[in-house]
Formats: sequence, C-alpha cells, structure tokens
Amino acid sequence: MPRIFIIGPGGVGKTTAGGELARLLGCPFLDLDQEFMARIGDIGGVIQDQGYLRYVELNAALFATLVEELSETAVVPLSSGFLARETPPGLLAANQAGVRATGTAIRLLPCEDLEAATRIVVARQLGRGIGLEPEREAAKFPRRFADYLDQGDIRIFSTAGPAEIAAEMARALGLTRS
Repeated sequence: MPRIFIIGPGGVGKTTAGGELARLLGCPFLDLDQEFMARIGDIGGVIQDQGYLRYVELNAALFATLVEELSETAVVPLSSGFLARETPPGLLAANQAGVRATGTAIRLLPCEDLEAATRIVVARQLGRGIGLEPEREAAKFPRRFADYLDQGDIRIFSTAGPAEIAAEMARALGLTRS
C-alpha cells in the first residue's frame, strides 16, 4: 500500500477524511500542518515573523523529513498551500515531484462548481472559530480551487461525511470492494 497524500485547499476535509481513511486502513496518520506546529512552531507566527516564503521552505523541508521517517503506508494530509501556485515555481515543482515520487495524491474538493464550493468551504473555515476573515477566505478559496482542480492521481468531489469520503478514497485506491 502506498503513502497516501490528501491534497486540496483548506476547509475541504483533508484532515478529517484522512484520519478516517487511516483508521479504515489501519495505518499511521500524520497531518503536515500538525507536524509543523509540533516541530517548528505556530504557522501564523512563522509567517508573521519570517514571511510566507520562509514558511513554505520550512514546510517543504519538513515534508521531506516526514517522508524519510514514514513507513511505506501512511495517510498524510498536506498543507493547503503545499501544491498551490502561490508557492514559488521551483519549490512548487520540487513539492509536486516529491509527492509523485513518494506516494499517491488524492485531491479532495466539495464539488466541481466554483461558486457552490466556495460557499461550502468558506462556511467551514469560518466555523472553525480561529478568527478567519470572511472576505479573505472568499478571495483565497477560488485561487486554490483553480490550483488544485487538475491535480492528484485520484480526484474526488464530495460533500459526504468523513467516513463516506474515506470509503470512497479506499475504493479509488483499490483497497476495498466497490
């Protein structure tokens, strides 16, 4: 079984569905954002103190470290900007190559319709209670939607619950029956 990277913008359910998938498959689960905060520091603080470019550099280095540490089978939700086009081109290409070379990427989005997907994700993001700004989230999601639309070895559109999405991922990976 391959390493499984869950990719997509923030608020699409990567962490929640990824946790369910790891449970379903009985394999390790490591969230890149959670690992960043545990090993390096608060993401917002790093961005504020050192800048976004430094954050993406540190995040890419952490990804490489995690891939070395992980067994062959693990579920890893990646940061929302890890494969987004706002990442500097050389680093983006290296991130994309690292994902391709070390596992299978499952892209998760709520639906194909940008307007509907934006409404769903912005509501989820604002519901997290972490002080996100509605206008900023509404502007950021469409960019990231476009960034991720054509990425992933497996591409899933779903607004189902996490367990149902995890089951769909497992089926798409050929790890359970249809």
